[in-house]
Amino acid sequence: MPHVIRDANGKIIRSSVRSLVGAELLPHNHPEVIEFLATHGQDPKKVEEALNDLRRTDNEMARAIEDVIMVLFKKNVLKMSDLPKAVQERMALRVKLRMTIEDVYEQASNKQS
Repeated sequence: MPHVIRDANGKIIRSSVRSLVGAELLPHNHPEVIEFLATHGQDPKKVEEALNDLRRTDNEMARAIEDVIMVLFKKNVLKMSDLPKAVQERMALRVKLRMTIEDVYEQASNKQS
């Protein structure tokens, strides 16, 4: 969400994705934000398309981060206890779920027909 600064009349005069002193947060699709961008020669659709691409790749990125964490565990750079409790619980659940999936495939492959 962009941080916006308004003038004395309440009109947006500046916007940024970074925090600004005295700014308010508005959604990217807020009509005033869209108007501000369009008035200043920027295409609000570019923001929406980029946001959609970020959302689309969230699962891929989450998996990549999980893989990096697992490598750090294996290399003893990071310990499970170094992570916040909530993250430890999520990681433990994901490891368990992946082991379940692996086990199902192994059992199916080892079963004699």
